[in-house]
Amino acid sequence: MKRQFSGAIYLFAAVCMVVFARCGSDMITSDKTDSLESAALIDSESIYQSPGKWDNQYGDTITLSSLTGKIPVMSMVFTRCTFACPRIVADMRAVEKQIPPDKQGKVLFVLVSFDADRDHTNELKKFAKKMKLNQNWLILHGNEEDVRELSMLLNVKYKKQPNGDFTHSSGFVLLDTRGAIAGQVDGLGADPKTIIERIKSM
Repeated sequence: MKRQFSGAIYLFAAVCMVVFARCGSDMITSDKTDSLESAALIDSESIYQSPGKWDNQYGDTITLSSLTGKIPVMSMVFTRCTFACPRIVADMRAVEKQIPPDKQGKVLFVLVSFDADRDHTNELKKFAKKMKLNQNWLILHGNEEDVRELSMLLNVKYKKQPNGDFTHSSGFVLLDTRGAIAGQVDGLGADPKTIIERIKSM
């Protein structure tokens, strides 16, 4: 009986993840809230299960699980990008400007670089300065394997070009305090209203 029950739970979780991945393309796509009934289901969907280690613009090495308790708004970029990535940062800033006062200490903006070969700490630091990013922003660099794994967890598509740059999908995701995807924006210039409302409800 227990085996059958456990199998049903795993099957249900798998179906939920497939349905979520197929939702929408140029709009907010997730209808999740912080009040999921099953803590086990939230844990199974958390990107914080990824064991990779990441270096940030301050020279610190962290794991994604260190973000537990925060409300991260996360995207993937690379510092040599001249068009899409600055636009992604601008879209995330539109969210930052509308964070309610009671959530400003919890919301964190996270950029993860595709460029495992070139975007080490000094490059991340230069990018933060160029984009005028404050202490509420975290920029991360990891090895190629961890970058690939995270991109799949976030449903971000990218491809490395012969010159070392990247073509990639654009947008950002909102994570809940346990690291599960609570909202997603695909494309550039999208209205962040639904993400702001989701943050307010957390």
